[in-house]
Amino acid sequence: PDANGAVKFADDAEEVTIYFGENEAAWFEFDARGQSALNLEFTFDFNKEIADLFPEANIDFLTFTSKPATNRTGDLYITADEDTFLYEVKDGKLVAVDAEYDEDYEAWTFKTRSLGEYVISDKEIDLDAVNTEVDDKDDASSTTDGGKENPDTGR
Repeated sequence: PDANGAVKFADDAEEVTIYFGENEAAWFEFDARGQSALNLEFTFDFNKEIADLFPEANIDFLTFTSKPATNRTGDLYITADEDTFLYEVKDGKLVAVDAEYDEDYEAWTFKTRSLGEYVISDKEIDLDAVNTEVDDKDDASSTTDGGKENPDTGR
C-alpha cells in the first residue's frame, strides 16, 4: 500500500493474498484480475460506542475504514479463538457473520466482496437487544433537533 493505504494491482495480477496487522491478524485472498486500486486502510482500534452496548464481553475490532469492495468475491480470514463469535456492523446494526472456523489457520473465514467493520466477541450477543439500543440512539441523534417535534409555526 502507499502512504494512504491504497493498493494498486498489476494488470496481470491473478490470485493475491493481502495480510493485515502483525502476525497475520487477518488476510484476504481474491482474484485481482482487472481490479482497480483499493484503499485497504484498516485499524484494530477499540470502538467504545459499540463496546458500551455489551460491557460483559471482551471484544476486539477490525475496521476497514474506507469499506473497500473488490470486483470478485474472495475469502476473508480473521484470526480468533474458536469459541468466539464474529459480527459485522452493517447500516448501523450489528449482524452475525455467516463464517466457518478454520482450525488449520485458527481463523474465522467467509466469502465477501466488501470489507467492513468486524467485531470479535468472547460472548454471544443478543442482537435484537443491541440493535434496539442502537436504533433508539440513532433516532434521537439522526435529526438536527435531537428527535424533538418542531411545532408548526403557520408559515
